[in-house]
Amino acid sequence: MPTTSAGMTHFTLPDFVERCPLPLYINPHYKPTSLVSEKWLDSYGVHPNEAHRDSFRACNFGLLTAMCYSQADADRFRILCDFINCLFAFDDLTDEGGLRMDTNGTSKASTIVMKVLKDPHASATTFKVGKVIQDFWRRAVELGCSEGTKHRFIEATRLYLESVTRQVQSRTDTTTLDVAHFIKERRDTGAVRMCFAMGEYGVGLDLPDHVFQHPVLRAMEDCANDVVALSNDVYSYNVEQAQGDRCNFIETLMQHKNFTLQQAMDYAGDFICWRMKGFDEKRQELPSWGPQVDAELEKYIRVMCDWMIGGFCWSLESKRYFGEDVEKVKATLRVALLPQEKPRGETVVDGL
Repeated sequence: MPTTSAGMTHFTLPDFVERCPLPLYINPHYKPTSLVSEKWLDSYGVHPNEAHRDSFRACNFGLLTAMCYSQADADRFRILCDFINCLFAFDDLTDEGGLRMDTNGTSKASTIVMKVLKDPHASATTFKVGKVIQDFWRRAVELGCSEGTKHRFIEATRLYLESVTRQVQSRTDTTTLDVAHFIKERRDTGAVRMCFAMGEYGVGLDLPDHVFQHPVLRAMEDCANDVVALSNDVYSYNVEQAQGDRCNFIETLMQHKNFTLQQAMDYAGDFICWRMKGFDEKRQELPSWGPQVDAELEKYIRVMCDWMIGGFCWSLESKRYFGEDVEKVKATLRVALLPQEKPRGETVVDGL
């Protein structure tokens, strides 16, 4: 734990839910579909043991999917549930599991993932998480996906995998980024670009590329990305500091601004809310592309809004970050610092 936290036993989270003006929606297909998706993931033997499976399920990723993809119909919501399960299964390998300090293994896993995305019918891999990604993506494409959405999702995945590999490398050489560079890198390590692209998929968008390339929409995406990824660092900080993980916005603020832990939390809260305000300001600057395109674009904007408020609310409902204390944390926003421990979820990664 950094010296700027010495002597501290608790800290208080920013109240993002109270400060966020966006409404929360929940997809009506949530409960039955999320259970089917969990069983689908289990069928691939991704979890090394029952304890890992139970811990993964306690995260309630189906609820996250329902909060962040509220507009999707039943068929596409199932695909989105599978996507979120795939994403966190891969993310856990690099954050807590067998790839956490393995740059070479992460690079090999990334190559497999990119191969199955570019060719969903490629020869089968023995990398289990690669198999589930291949299965999810093959069915997503078969259900119907515009060429633009496919391109953006695959490109976002490439950026995510490259940045995660750099993050794994940084754990082995103990390098740290300054605040500005950390924020820029977090836009890819957080996988939010992938999640936004799958939001396009969820509502079946096929907008012209020039709309997605417009600088105002790009700025809105960066604002929303920062809100989602950096607020996740706020909520996940306690678990990550207990495992000695330094790749976190709060840790970066403490190191480079000489903040105490509570000062870093307060600063992060204000910064993230400032980025929410920036999203709304940029939204007012969007040009019109005509009634039909504008109506479709509103669906994509809703995806970004859902991810912001959905991420806040899910983090205070799921047991992923606060375990059995989640209800108390939700009510008080006060968190007891966890003691240092060995990294959790270490597994042998087959097929690499």
